[in-house]
Amino acid sequence: MSQTPTDPCPTPQARKQAPFSNRAAAVFLAGLSFVVMVISGLVVSIAPSGRVARDIDWSLLALNRADWELLHFAMGVLFIFAGVWHIKLHWPVIRNLLWSAAAQTLCHRRELALAVGLVGAVIVLTLLWWPPVSWLDQLSRWASIGLW
Repeated sequence: MSQTPTDPCPTPQARKQAPFSNRAAAVFLAGLSFVVMVISGLVVSIAPSGRVARDIDWSLLALNRADWELLHFAMGVLFIFAGVWHIKLHWPVIRNLLWSAAAQTLCHRRELALAVGLVGAVIVLTLLWWPPVSWLDQLSRWASIGLW
């Protein structure tokens, strides 16, 4: 016996009548703004420095370096908004991942420790300008000089 997908809107009429989903909107907004931030971040990383970009009138897809930087910043702000919205909507799930009310104990300690450790390590490596984080700066400088 084959199972049918559990699409809540299987017909065009049902799609028109389906209520707006805050959860779906928050997920799509966070995902799409993240993708644009990745693309714009890569472009800014490989683009020539500001003065050089202006002097040679550099552009990519009809956007100059300043345009790409502004797009990246604007998407960052939108991503923060989407992230806060997503956390607000999913707070009960996040709380349950962190704390077991039944056992009255911290849950997923290893996963939390891994996340805190990785974020902390990247912060420390960045502040100390140590590899592999320092290599990212060198790669960005090489790409912005070497490609253009």
